[in-house]
Amino acid sequence: MYDELMRVFTLGNWPLLVVAAFTSLLGYLEYVYSFALMWREHRSPFPIWMHTFYFAHDGSWTIIMLIAAASRGWYWFFVAVAISLLSFSAFEAYNVYKAITVERKEIWGDYYQGEVTVKQAVINVGMQLAAFLCVVNILIGFMGPGSILQWFLFTNMLMAAAPGVLWTKRGARENTRIGTSMGLAIVVLVGTVNTFLPTSMWVLAMPHTFNAPWYYITGVVFIAIAGFNLYNLARLPRKPRISGHRGPIW
Repeated sequence: MYDELMRVFTLGNWPLLVVAAFTSLLGYLEYVYSFALMWREHRSPFPIWMHTFYFAHDGSWTIIMLIAAASRGWYWFFVAVAISLLSFSAFEAYNVYKAITVERKEIWGDYYQGEVTVKQAVINVGMQLAAFLCVVNILIGFMGPGSILQWFLFTNMLMAAAPGVLWTKRGARENTRIGTSMGLAIVVLVGTVNTFLPTSMWVLAMPHTFNAPWYYITGVVFIAIAGFNLYNLARLPRKPRISGHRGPIW
């Protein structure tokens, strides 16, 4: 699959490059919201297991892409993907750090009596990371080290569905949007639609793999889930103004 990726991801293939850049931008915007919400509201919009899974995924693929680049004359696509994934790994490491130092009571409070200690949080994070590193790498072994686009599709599907579970739980428990935002939910919905268009990065790069009924049927399901998460969030009360800030993150 590496040769196929080198064949389609060329500097002259502007339609694919533009769509790929837009797809990456949406991913970065999702983490910009995560940072902003953590700084201002001290809550991440994503569950801790998403951060540990993405860290295991992006860290593993950073190494794999660097190995692929080194064995193929440092082809620009593999280098660019490795650098991008390394930056995402840094984002996820920050979110994991904040989960341990700021959010640990909300995340693990139901599983421990009394205060959740940093040690307990670190142990839980360590077990998640170990498990996800094994899961990611054993599946990469089954699928092949060139299956990067297949994995990118899966991570986008996860982003479409998983955060809504946390948002619904917080809404039911506290009747609030604190810890997430309508803007983020809209970006996730746009990102999900962009993932499953006939002109998506996946279809343009590998039509023989992704231009298939199962791909579009999956898209309908996950677009509906992302839309439902946005609808549920919109039903919750607007955030109150936080003292010392211009206003809540919409």
